[in-house]
Amino acid sequence: MLERCLSLLIGYFCGSILTADLLTRQKGKADIRQLGSGNPGAANVALQLGPGWGLLVLLGDVGKTMLACLMCRFLLFSELGGLAVLYAGLGAVLGHNWPLWTRFQGGKGVAALCTLSVLYLPAAGAVTIGLMLLVCAVSHRLSIGAAAIGPAFLLAMVCLRRPAEDCLLAGAIALAMLVRSLIALLKEKKMHSGR
Repeated sequence: MLERCLSLLIGYFCGSILTADLLTRQKGKADIRQLGSGNPGAANVALQLGPGWGLLVLLGDVGKTMLACLMCRFLLFSELGGLAVLYAGLGAVLGHNWPLWTRFQGGKGVAALCTLSVLYLPAAGAVTIGLMLLVCAVSHRLSIGAAAIGPAFLLAMVCLRRPAEDCLLAGAIALAMLVRSLIALLKEKKMHSGR
């Protein structure tokens, strides 16, 4: 149990490093939460500062999730196997979505979930990302795709008949993603109605 909790904590602290915050401050811009959609993620940064900056944010978000998942899986808690990736990945999603040092104002965790799903099981990652892209294409909205990615991951885990604990963790990740996406959608709606 200790290894699971530590994996979750390591993931949370890695996930809490918001690449968008670091890069926009480096560029001398205002808080990214005050620009565009207000989301500190790659898409908003790309729209506000250019695609190169968005790509850097994406790489940073993928990198921090990889660091947590691979460190827990191979260096610290190898006896957990794939569970170490799921616990660290859940922590990374929670850290990215609700970082302590920004008063729990984070991003949507899409890059973190895509990364952990591929690291856990490439087939689950392919299904998850494929379903998210399909929802984006049908709805023509990234925010709807972001809301769908958590349930897509849970569906992939159930369809691939993963063990019960793994599916429970996927359910927790899906719930965290849905809650954060709902908060972001409400914030976007409020921002647009205030204009």
